[in-house]
Amino acid sequence: MTIRIDRLTLPMRIGVLDFEREAPQTVIISIDIAVGAGLAAGEYVSYAPVVEHLIALSESGRHIDLVEELADEIFAFLFTDARIAGATVTVMKPDIFAQAEGVGVTIERVRAH
Repeated sequence: MTIRIDRLTLPMRIGVLDFEREAPQTVIISIDIAVGAGLAAGEYVSYAPVVEHLIALSESGRHIDLVEELADEIFAFLFTDARIAGATVTVMKPDIFAQAEGVGVTIERVRAH
């Protein structure tokens, strides 16, 4: 089973350039979460804690230098749940180039055994 968080849009302080350090910018996050086999009947993995964690990070005002670092933080949070087998995380900044809908990264990771 895959759980999807699609285009969660948040203001974040992210980037290494001077103008990126001055004010928050829009970040769009999409996550596909692979849930491992063997969930008990009625058991589920909720997307809510992931969304709440990212909203709290946004509201904290903490600066993150790179979109890759944000993706790393997302993976660290996801893998605290042993039922998550892997994930694909996309972090995009839509306002960097007028000619592009966005720039960013997509990273896929599986749980280390």
